[in-house]
Amino acid sequence: MIKSVVPNFITLLNLVCGCFSVAFAFQFQFDAVLILVLFGVFLDYLDGLTARILNAESNFGKQLDSLSDIITSGVVPGIVVYQMFKLSGNRVIDFDLNAYLLPILDLDLVFSISPIAFIAFIITVGSAVRLAKFNTIDYTDEFEGLPTPANALFFVSLPILMDHVYLADSKQYLLNNTTLIILTISSVILMNVPFRLFSLRLSLRKYDYNIFKIMTIALSIPIILFFGLGGFSLIIILYLFLNVIRNLWSLI
Repeated sequence: MIKSVVPNFITLLNLVCGCFSVAFAFQFQFDAVLILVLFGVFLDYLDGLTARILNAESNFGKQLDSLSDIITSGVVPGIVVYQMFKLSGNRVIDFDLNAYLLPILDLDLVFSISPIAFIAFIITVGSAVRLAKFNTIDYTDEFEGLPTPANALFFVSLPILMDHVYLADSKQYLLNNTTLIILTISSVILMNVPFRLFSLRLSLRKYDYNIFKIMTIALSIPIILFFGLGGFSLIIILYLFLNVIRNLWSLI
């Protein structure tokens, strides 16, 4: 019983990171969001590792892990993309609920919203579906579909990448409704299609695939050094690209 407290406490720290990230995302403090999500992803890995070491794996811990992940890796990227829609120049509309639905209650119910920006929360819905599927499947050294932490890292680092000096001239093409909608829908598909992706743990059974894992890690270093924290978006793209090559190689 006492052993299970340790991994569950780590899981709850992941949840706290997600809650803080939500607050910073609404303040457009994307650097803080990325750092907290990175820490949350690390804790998400650490709680599982700790549970295995202590032999304290449980169904309760598994469910708690998914509930924490839906905040850190589901709600947070949805809010970040919502804010990016607003930054792309979409008009915010004041919707007076009193005038339409509740004229007799005399309440100050005026909502300032950007309707098209709510498309961003398709990411949250897709993440929830992905996490529910994850709870019903036993994974080994491979995933089916893009893991929600990887998807979250892509989106929370995207606004930082777009502000990079070398992408300044391209920002107008990256930060617009069309691009954001395409990225949002693509992410939901990638999370939920039965597409095999390797984990970064080295395997003794499929040692020939280790080269792709090593390449991912090795190429990630110069990307981070050159693009800073915004480079995590490019690393996720690199990871997907190497998985496509790996899967095609397996068919030869």
